[in-house]
Amino acid sequence: MRNVTSELPAILPPSGAHLARLWRALMLALAACLAGCASLPPGQGWVHISPGLAHAQVAPWPDSVVHVLRLDLHEPTLRWVATPWAERGNTLDRMPGADAALVAVNASFFNRQFDARGWTVSEGLVWPGPLAVKDSPLLACDRAQRCRIHFEAPAAPPADWFNAVAGTPWLVRAGVARSAVDDAACPGLCANDHPRTAVGLDASRRFLWIVLVEGRRPGVPGVRLGPLAQWMQGMGVHDAVNLDGGGSSALFIAGRSVMARPANEPEQRRIANGMLVLRKAWP
Repeated sequence: MRNVTSELPAILPPSGAHLARLWRALMLALAACLAGCASLPPGQGWVHISPGLAHAQVAPWPDSVVHVLRLDLHEPTLRWVATPWAERGNTLDRMPGADAALVAVNASFFNRQFDARGWTVSEGLVWPGPLAVKDSPLLACDRAQRCRIHFEAPAAPPADWFNAVAGTPWLVRAGVARSAVDDAACPGLCANDHPRTAVGLDASRRFLWIVLVEGRRPGVPGVRLGPLAQWMQGMGVHDAVNLDGGGSSALFIAGRSVMARPANEPEQRRIANGMLVLRKAWP
């Protein structure tokens, strides 16, 4: 057997300068791991709302507050729905069904008439008057909750789409996260710190991830899209899209708001629609 102990003096740093360099290298390696391996393993930090649905509050960056929701789309007692066209123009907490939902989050970008950006489908009913369809990647699911993120929107929603919400821009595509170079193409929306709402799927498309980032308040500015996308990719998200953020970002769990509001917009904003996670088996 090789005598490792006898070799130790040859490999240990012989001086304080060498120790300092080694310590710095170790710290850089640790920082790189924390940036690229920021996963949240099952059972660590998660609060289980219901079987198949968990929430965690984390701080991936300095001065950050991030809410992460993970929904098992195979769980038969849970389903997510997009709120209907008739409820547009309400605050999220005023939308019928939001109080009874396990989770309610905001969804689509919208105009002053509360028309939604991109294709929007609520329990099989397609919203009229979609905005910027071609440039709006979306999350779409059939009645059995087989979900996919589409980066090129079709000319019309397929008949099997049961719920769908759209956003812009893409965050993670086929496991590749957007970068600062991508953000430079949309500096106002992408390259500045803002509160955020985003959705993503893992590679198996079994788990739906919903991420909300607090911001625009003292000490908590929000985040740019590149770092958000890279962090989601590190969590195991394979495809993801950015939804409406800023003052629209809102999260209610069991009817209670758990996300701090921006300092410049303390009241809930009226929005086009939301995503609700309900404890209800399919009929």
